[in-house]
Amino acid sequence: MNKTTLIDFLTEGVNEIMAFSQATPLDAFYFKPAENVWSAAENVQHLAQSAQPLNRLFGRPKSYFMEKWGPPNHPSQSYEAIIEAYHAALGTGRVATGVFVPMSPNPDITLLMEGFKQDYTALTDHIAQWEENEPDEYVIPHPLLGPLTVREMLLFTAYHLRHHHQIMVNRTSLAHQ
Repeated sequence: MNKTTLIDFLTEGVNEIMAFSQATPLDAFYFKPAENVWSAAENVQHLAQSAQPLNRLFGRPKSYFMEKWGPPNHPSQSYEAIIEAYHAALGTGRVATGVFVPMSPNPDITLLMEGFKQDYTALTDHIAQWEENEPDEYVIPHPLLGPLTVREMLLFTAYHLRHHHQIMVNRTSLAHQ
C-alpha cells in the first residue's frame, strides 16, 4: 500500500469511528457488559492512547529509529499478513497493558473525540512528511508483534482502528438487548 493510500485508509478508519461515536446514544457509548470489558468510550480511549506513542516517535529525527532499533531485518509485510500476525498474538490471550489501558470509564465524549481526532490527524501529518519508501527503512517495536517496519506499524494501526470499531459496534448493540 503506497503512502497516500495508507494515509487515506487511516483517515477513513478515524472518520468511521468519529461518525459511529457521534451517532451512538450516550448510554450505549458508555455501556459495559461486564466489569473487565471495555465500553465503546474506552475503546476510543485505547485507540487514542495507541496513537500517542507513535506521534512522539514520529516527532523525533529519523536517525533516532536507526540508533534505537537498527535497520529492519525483513521487508515490509502486507496488510493481510499484519492482520494474521495480530490475530495470532490475540489468540495467545495477550491483552493491552500499561499506557494502552483506558484511563477513565466515563470520559467526556466531546473531549475524548476531539483528542482522538487530533491524535490521528497528527499521525497522518507525520506520515505525510516521509518519503514514499522511508517507512520500509525504519523499525518500531510493537508490544504484541515485536519489531515492525514503520509501514507495517501504520498498516497495523489502520487495522487496529477497524478492529476496535467492530468491537464498539458489537458492544453498543448489547446495550439495548
